[in-house]
Amino acid sequence: MTLRTGIAASYYDFLNQLEAALCSEGHAWGLLYTGAGNGTLTGLDGTTGGYRGDPATIAEAFTITALDANRFQVIGSVAGDLGLATAGLPFESERLRFQINAGSLSFVAGDRFTLNTSPPWTLIRRIGVRNPTLRTGNFSNLGNLFDGTVDTFGACPVANLPATAGIEMIGPTAVRAITLGVADAINRGVSAFELQSSVDGSTWTKVQGWTGVRWASTRARQTFVVTGNPTAARYWRVLFTAASGGTVLDCSELSFQTDLNADFELEERAQWIVRAPGLDGRKAIFIGAELYEDPARAAYNLNWYGFRFHNPLLGVRSQVNNSGLRNLPLRNGPFGYWLAINGQRVVIVAKIGTVYVSAYLGFGLPYEPPSDHEFPMLVGACGSNEGGTPDATDPNFRAFFDPGRYGLVAYYPDNVWRPHANRYQSSNDNGDNETQGKVYPSAMSTDGARAWLRENLDGSTPLLPLILQHLNVRHHWGEFDGCAWTTGFNTPSESRINRDSAIWLVFQNTFRTSPDNYFALRMD
Repeated sequence: MTLRTGIAASYYDFLNQLEAALCSEGHAWGLLYTGAGNGTLTGLDGTTGGYRGDPATIAEAFTITALDANRFQVIGSVAGDLGLATAGLPFESERLRFQINAGSLSFVAGDRFTLNTSPPWTLIRRIGVRNPTLRTGNFSNLGNLFDGTVDTFGACPVANLPATAGIEMIGPTAVRAITLGVADAINRGVSAFELQSSVDGSTWTKVQGWTGVRWASTRARQTFVVTGNPTAARYWRVLFTAASGGTVLDCSELSFQTDLNADFELEERAQWIVRAPGLDGRKAIFIGAELYEDPARAAYNLNWYGFRFHNPLLGVRSQVNNSGLRNLPLRNGPFGYWLAINGQRVVIVAKIGTVYVSAYLGFGLPYEPPSDHEFPMLVGACGSNEGGTPDATDPNFRAFFDPGRYGLVAYYPDNVWRPHANRYQSSNDNGDNETQGKVYPSAMSTDGARAWLRENLDGSTPLLPLILQHLNVRHHWGEFDGCAWTTGFNTPSESRINRDSAIWLVFQNTFRTSPDNYFALRMD
């Protein structure tokens, strides 16, 4: 799988880096090797799991066969012969990028690496406003324009016109209508205004203007449709130039719409949606997030949703048959992260101080064939509280591989999302009748017996599949892709485990460091 590590300056910067990692290049997965040499295939910089695709990457299988100790023929199942790769030097093509590194035993003719690629993910939506400070203007009580009610209003003396009120979004989109409201006096409603856009927040362009606006009653709303096809922009504002006769201009509401039939408005909370192509490049696996900020509580979060079908007129949380919210609490400051990506899922691990938060988003490995289980999606993080923080210590603040109540949901063959919880209110509680889905061996005995799982008899560290099952429907769902349970004995967080020519990286369950609270993430 494609592995990325880095440092994010903030939770918002992390979203930007995640988007770039998912959508700017294709992803490689399924690396296997047979041969006499013990060298490795890595990223261009020598990092394990760093091999990757390119924007032109498609779903394809590659064989990389040694001609001698230093030269390898690269053949794609679709692209055909891509030329020779030389050990110790980067290999770059429009389909695949990697480097082969010599080991202590030389490669010989016939030694072979095989791997697969999948296309880049696709950005579907990036709209909305991060926080109220990005709603700007020179009205008094500016926030009243954006509170969704005509019972409150912002004001500006007519002598001080023109006045402005607008938004900065997390991404560009076209505004096709705006809604304005009047307060308690119709002669204080706006009579002339124009809609403006900007790509940088400094230079503004008029999109359309309106004059002669009249208000039939107090506390009313009017929607004004933009004609033509406006250009997408990140910054939008209304320039108010005249009132209906009063000495003060009042505005009780301002909202921006990209479609009059949508159930969301652009000045609302930011939302982000991507589509994963699947390993075959033909799937449509939708993953969405809402951004959540509460500076007073130091809550800066990405709240995740999964859904099988995407309706462009519905917000993330109102998509049909969505998974519900799974919370990944981050911070508004620097933190390290790891991303493990292929065409059907991404695993996220972030280190916030001494706490490791994680999320699993996308397909797992079901035990049934696609004909029986067509959409095997998992959405798991640290809980279901949208305002969760990484300093939490309650029993439900857990990792996806050992979830608390509502920390993990799985999509079953009968088209039902079912929650999985190994714990509920206390460390010795194994859940309740509503959350009878479990993840094993993390759920193995709530009396602490899983702590007896230690090293293998040969001293190596165990890697056990993380298996999902549900006790109510009596269904063995399947496993997480590229994740395994392991013990924390002699393997603290960020330890590496070498097993069967693969490297696994170990992480703990949030703040927990007892030996039974660890999992391993496959790095290639």
